[in-house]
Amino acid sequence: MRMFTTYANTHDTMLEAALRPVDLRVAPGAETAATLALDPALPRQHIDGFGASITQATSYLWHNAMRHPHRVLRDLFSVTEGIGISMLRQPVGPSDHVTRPYRFMRRRPDRHLRTLDFTPEEYTILPMVKAAQAVRAQSMGTAASSPDLNIIVSPWSAPWWMKTNFSALGKRPLTRLTGWLRPAAYPVYAEYLARFIEVYRRHGLHIFGVTPTNEPDYPQSRWPSMAMSPAQQARFIARFLAPRLRAHGLGDVRIMCWDHNYSTDHYPDGRFVRELYMHPRAFAATAGSAWHYYGGAARTMSDIHRRWPTKGIWVTEASGGDWGPRNWDDALITMGARVISMMNNWAQSAVLWNIALDTRGGPDYYYLRNDHTHSSNRGLLTVDRCTGETTRNADYYALGHFSAFVPIGSHCITSELREAQRLHAAAFATPDGAVAAVLCNERVDPATLRVDVRGRDSQTLVLPARSLTTVVFD
Repeated sequence: MRMFTTYANTHDTMLEAALRPVDLRVAPGAETAATLALDPALPRQHIDGFGASITQATSYLWHNAMRHPHRVLRDLFSVTEGIGISMLRQPVGPSDHVTRPYRFMRRRPDRHLRTLDFTPEEYTILPMVKAAQAVRAQSMGTAASSPDLNIIVSPWSAPWWMKTNFSALGKRPLTRLTGWLRPAAYPVYAEYLARFIEVYRRHGLHIFGVTPTNEPDYPQSRWPSMAMSPAQQARFIARFLAPRLRAHGLGDVRIMCWDHNYSTDHYPDGRFVRELYMHPRAFAATAGSAWHYYGGAARTMSDIHRRWPTKGIWVTEASGGDWGPRNWDDALITMGARVISMMNNWAQSAVLWNIALDTRGGPDYYYLRNDHTHSSNRGLLTVDRCTGETTRNADYYALGHFSAFVPIGSHCITSELREAQRLHAAAFATPDGAVAAVLCNERVDPATLRVDVRGRDSQTLVLPARSLTTVVFD
């Protein structure tokens, strides 16, 4: 049995801890009320990856600010020397974290996409994505074109001329006119997404899934965004996006609906997904739903799974920032417990937001232009532009407890915690026959926990105060 712990109050680094395994076992027969029962014979959902996003902001810092860019990729993507990130979610065009606006065609409408040019993606973002895949493949001993790095692509907005408000922003700043995808633009927007995916495929990258738009219930005037109703998204997926993907030989790319919070004001508790699934053709064309953790409760995903157990569920965005737990201790424990909750509510992935931002939460063009202040977001890494040094944030370690020990192809397994107040656990059966359990102790004092794995010897552990622990039963 191998154990790895990150203590919230000591800032031990993951790589150091991995080189110096921690033994938290206590003598058999030790008194404990808390028990975790695991049953590898009862698999739940398939795991498709853990990761974050290489935004245009992140790629800019990687190209221009990091002193040791290759070492950063190793710490992030290597399965032997880093945390083994296995999934990326890539924006299609500009998101809220960019150095400046950019587009893939001329400003004038181009309904035949004759001026479509993905050079901004190929020269600024794809080099880092390809380098990340190469690092991961090399550490696994596979070819650089290995599809073991799953990528989901998500547009923040359609090009301005495809929308009802003729703006890349979700709302016009002065008139507050909301931007919806124009019905006449459905065919060309589907073609636009298919061609973007083709670019990634040509570069040897594996596109796992696509969403029609990011956060369709949050169109606003601060950065690119686009509104969509369940009926609109259902029609777009069934009649346009799915057929165009098949026409381009991309029928294996999973279409994920929603891509927004567990609950929003207009669509509480997953109502958007429920309404979209009422459209038979959209239901058939959709692989499942994508979720963010900023509003509502993770149990919404379980409610959706119970009603439609054949449809996949993926968490595609969960960021840290000053709008949430600010200190290192709280951030580690909060993010760790949230990801555990995602897994226990049928999520097949957990993707955080920016891989790297600078000390001010940038680059953040849209925040500075519209809010007149820097972003309060936090990446997995913080880059000091003056020195080029990078700092690993709590989110890096919280994610690593999963990505480093739970590879693609694992399954979440049935687990039950008893008498375990303020303890959280999620467990997985890995492809090599091991069982990995991620344990979170929110308490300010150590907690004794007996772990019973069906068919194997039980172990009694002492979980350090305010800690995340991953236990691997080989």
